[in-house]
Amino acid sequence: MKRERKEPTTLFALTSFLLIIAVLVILINLGVNTTISIFLGAVVAVGIALALGISWDEIEKTIKNVIADSTPTFLIVLMVGMLVGIWMASGTVPALMYYGMELISPTILVPLAFILSSVTSIFTGTSFGSVATMGLAMVGIAMTTDISIPLVVGAIVSGAWLGDKMSPLSDTTNMASGVSKVPLYDHIGSMMYTTLPAALIAIVLFAIAGFAFGAGSMDASQSQLIMSTLEEHFNMSLILILPAILVLLVSVFKMPAILGMGLTVIISAIFAMVFQGVGFVDLMNYAFNGFSIETGVAIVDPMLNRGGVTSMMELLGIFMMASVMGAVITSTGILDVIARNVLLKFIKNRVVLVFTTLIYCYVVNFLAAGGQIVSIIVTEQTFEEAFDRMGIHRKVLSRTLEDAGTLSAPIVPWGVATIYVMSVLNVDASYIPYCWFIFLVPVFSILCSVTGIGMWNTKGEKMWGRQKAGATPLVK
Repeated sequence: MKRERKEPTTLFALTSFLLIIAVLVILINLGVNTTISIFLGAVVAVGIALALGISWDEIEKTIKNVIADSTPTFLIVLMVGMLVGIWMASGTVPALMYYGMELISPTILVPLAFILSSVTSIFTGTSFGSVATMGLAMVGIAMTTDISIPLVVGAIVSGAWLGDKMSPLSDTTNMASGVSKVPLYDHIGSMMYTTLPAALIAIVLFAIAGFAFGAGSMDASQSQLIMSTLEEHFNMSLILILPAILVLLVSVFKMPAILGMGLTVIISAIFAMVFQGVGFVDLMNYAFNGFSIETGVAIVDPMLNRGGVTSMMELLGIFMMASVMGAVITSTGILDVIARNVLLKFIKNRVVLVFTTLIYCYVVNFLAAGGQIVSIIVTEQTFEEAFDRMGIHRKVLSRTLEDAGTLSAPIVPWGVATIYVMSVLNVDASYIPYCWFIFLVPVFSILCSVTGIGMWNTKGEKMWGRQKAGATPLVK
């Protein structure tokens, strides 16, 4: 007999919400593997769904749909692993490190890490790809200086997620505009109001930090040792950087992400065989297991021995569990109830609306283990009616989704993005406090709501100086 589906009460929704958070936080703090912790969180979510009368068939259907929708992301992650291993073998990343050490001064290394990671991510549409390529090279250079590695990684992550937020090729950019029913470039234009000022301030802060920590020169003996080791084991040439440029070109020509990444993997493999003389079988093993070399220099080997499909397996497991958990939680309707019966009761003007939307994105992202897509979708569904009722254009909603939903992903300690950064760049979570750009953007999001700058009504008319923040009308 088919059970009748129940609408969760406010108390049930809040209790369920806090229970799932408690499971995740307690297990991870006890040292339980992140994938297993999220799996158990998903088990709790399934129990909540069953208690609400949601059939197992419906839950299973939801899980299958989410996994199917996530498949392109899974493939891209696998190809990023392949690309890193192949780029190591081809000399692309070693060349970026080699010539970077020749050209980059430690005083500009930190702001340059932010700028170059931003550019790479904007053109590729992937923060993960930017971290694995430009980020990897910048960390390698930073290791020859006395600059704090977490600081450099903070700059890299800030730049990588700036691009992920702004690139028309990014999945989050398209997702936020799509679910909000806002034209893509209207959405990007709206984000300029919070992203550009935050980026300018972040560059200044990173520059000051760079001068403070890198006022001296690089460790000449150490950098020379690394450069000579790289030169000894690779045929160095500027042409080796071309595969990295190719990543930018396939994006400029708007090639589909999977096709573009696949083409880059193939051409990079050809470079490895032609310029480094790597055998085909060895190269395929590098693509799967990661690049492996013993140079005899302790500081160089960890820089080079990385990548491969196997390096991404834990990440894929977390991705799948986070996607499943987020989907099941959404299907229960508890987030909708919390928003409707608790959050929306406090929304009286546009400032509170934007602030509440930001906070909601953060909460969902932390609950969904840094699942930025889940955060964007759930938050949009919860708040679109409030934006419409208050007469505020949805491109403000879509922007707010990215200001918090997209950008908070790499600062969730147990999240997918954070674990990815830590595994690829070989750091711990100590980089998070240095992600200054990520913390600045929401500040400007709130400032826009207070001043009216970068705010539009539902007709697309500017709110600049039209009304005070507390006077935004509620559309019945």
